[in-house]
Amino acid sequence: MLWFLVFDEFTTSVRKSIQIGLNKCYDYEMFNIIFSLLLVFSFNSFALDISSPAFNDGDNIPKKYGCKYNGGNNISIPLEFSDIPDDAKSLALIIDDPDAMSVAGKIWVHWILVDIPTNTKELKEVKDGKLGIGKTGRNSNGSKNYGGPCPPNGVHVYNIKVYALNIEINKSLGEMTQKKFEKKYKNEIISSSMISGKYK
Repeated sequence: MLWFLVFDEFTTSVRKSIQIGLNKCYDYEMFNIIFSLLLVFSFNSFALDISSPAFNDGDNIPKKYGCKYNGGNNISIPLEFSDIPDDAKSLALIIDDPDAMSVAGKIWVHWILVDIPTNTKELKEVKDGKLGIGKTGRNSNGSKNYGGPCPPNGVHVYNIKVYALNIEINKSLGEMTQKKFEKKYKNEIISSSMISGKYK
């Protein structure tokens, strides 16, 4: 993990510099507070991140990304990834709808894509999510493709989550929610990041 070695050198250097200054006033308590804040900021800046050029986190998902039965075109949501850990062997993506529990009796899975190469910086919008990379799992519609948001009752919130793993899964998965995926691969997940979008 090259970034970690660089980070460790950097924080050691900063600690020494700060301590030299604080030694003059013997304010060790203040030193510890400053250094703790520095650590929090630095680790957060290296965290895996996901975003979409189509909408901001928490905003409405544009209509064209929804299912065709709800006026959409079933085009997969474009996504962008950054700060992928150096020791990751693959990425995985799951989109699910917890609000479906009230009408379907379960969390509805819209897209599962595993073994995404770690040099992938973006997933472009494509009809049915047929990107030609990774392995697509079975969604709650029973098909191995992207199933756009399709709420039967009012506004639903869709969670879009990416995972960095220290393995390649080497197979397509059956229907699996984010919670089930996290339970199954809890020892293999290095980092994750999530955004949400609303759709009616």
